[in-house]
Amino acid sequence: MKQFRDRSAVITGAASGIGLELARRAAAEGMNLVLADIESAKLDAAAATLNLPAERLLLQKTDVSREDEVAALAAAAFARFGGVDLLCNNAGVG
Repeated sequence: MKQFRDRSAVITGAASGIGLELARRAAAEGMNLVLADIESAKLDAAAATLNLPAERLLLQKTDVSREDEVAALAAAAFARFGGVDLLCNNAGVG
């Protein structure tokens, strides 16, 4: 994929570390973002640092160890942006 602008990315583990850096890069490229993390307060704080308009951002509290929550994340991404062009499965399960 050579063009990222107006495409959509889903990033798990997006509240910190590599996930947040991936979100920053995707935002800089003009992508719509679906950011997921198990810690919703940290996810909200991280998203605020991206300075994205609300129409380009969806935050979803997600525990990737739960299949139903991952399915809900996918459904929300498709409902909001019509599809997913980039998926970064960054969240770890310990």
